[in-house]
Amino acid sequence: MNRDASDAQNEKRMLLAVFLFWFSVYTYPSFLSSYAVNGLKATSTMAGMIVGSYGLTQMALRIPLGIWSDVLKKRKPFIMFGFGFSILASAGLALTALQAGKDSVPEGLAVAALIFRGVSGITAATWVHFSVLYSASYRGDQVSAAMSRIIVPQCGSQILAMLLGALLADYLGELYAFLLATVAAVAGLAVMSRVREQRPNGSPLTLRGLLEVAKNRRLLFGTLLATLYQMVSWSTALGFVQNWARDVVGLSTAQLGWLSVANLLPNMVLSRFSGTRLIHRFGRKKVLAAGFLLLAAACFFYPRTHSFVALLAAQALLGSGIGLIMPLTMAGAIEEIPDDKRGAAMGIYQAVYGLGMFIGPVLAGIVLERFSPAGSGEASVVPGYSAVFYMAMAIALIGLVLAVFLTNDHQED
Repeated sequence: MNRDASDAQNEKRMLLAVFLFWFSVYTYPSFLSSYAVNGLKATSTMAGMIVGSYGLTQMALRIPLGIWSDVLKKRKPFIMFGFGFSILASAGLALTALQAGKDSVPEGLAVAALIFRGVSGITAATWVHFSVLYSASYRGDQVSAAMSRIIVPQCGSQILAMLLGALLADYLGELYAFLLATVAAVAGLAVMSRVREQRPNGSPLTLRGLLEVAKNRRLLFGTLLATLYQMVSWSTALGFVQNWARDVVGLSTAQLGWLSVANLLPNMVLSRFSGTRLIHRFGRKKVLAAGFLLLAAACFFYPRTHSFVALLAAQALLGSGIGLIMPLTMAGAIEEIPDDKRGAAMGIYQAVYGLGMFIGPVLAGIVLERFSPAGSGEASVVPGYSAVFYMAMAIALIGLVLAVFLTNDHQED
């Protein structure tokens, strides 16, 4: 096999590993909160802690893991450990499901779920190394195209995992969704073991080198824009849109699942073209600006949606905007960074935008409480939800302004 064919085969294995990586993590988030309350008898606060522990461990570990991989000049071992932690997390949650099925739910079972969900966050933290390893053979503007390709199996696996996981949980029980995640993680570990790693050139990362990385303008700008779109996404599509759909539009649980598909599917499609055809034809500034404009439009339409179809359309608008933005901000984080320092750069990027995943829904909750009048029924919740969506629209418009005035206005070569 010649070198080109060997590289192509290696890339296919890596993309398959990406698919299995996210599949193993996304088979159960759609029902985890409900399962914690109804199956594990957890309080609402504890259920929130179980869900949030996933993001907390990511925020804490992404930067140090990225730096550590740069010091060792290795990526693959971290990814392998990530799959191992995914096996531990999903198998552990399967054990909680077995115990929850007994006549008397054992005390402390919710704490066990909290720990295992936090372990799955360790898996997600190793996405830093996946991103860097995949982009290792690309330079400059080629990184945007690479990031567009890697996001396709990421989003595609999330769509399929959420649908299959929800169906299994609904018809057979949560145990089988957790077992499906375990199988995917084991398969991913096997595939990843056959991926060839090319160690980065250069000297090990030093404190001075880390500071130089942290001052890179494109990294800082890409991280800022990523944080803004995460704030919008986690306060709407991954946050209070579900509540709006249930409390105001009156959708069923099955229909709520399709809202996630409507968000992720256009995200996956446009991510494939954002860093390739679109950036070459229109330039980075216009693509980023269009993305934030779509986010703002979706947030404007959310409080005006009163049917399933209208909500699907608004979700598709938001997913389209994220699909335009995400590959370019990921590429911006590393395309000017030397190979041997990309782990630290991607760690900074993913850890900081993780703050957006936390701050967005927290701000939304504060706004919702502030603008919701006392009482019950639709009249008492519409003003609060509308205020949340308009807050998210304002954040998207800030991103639009920054994209227009701070992005270099040139066509990509």
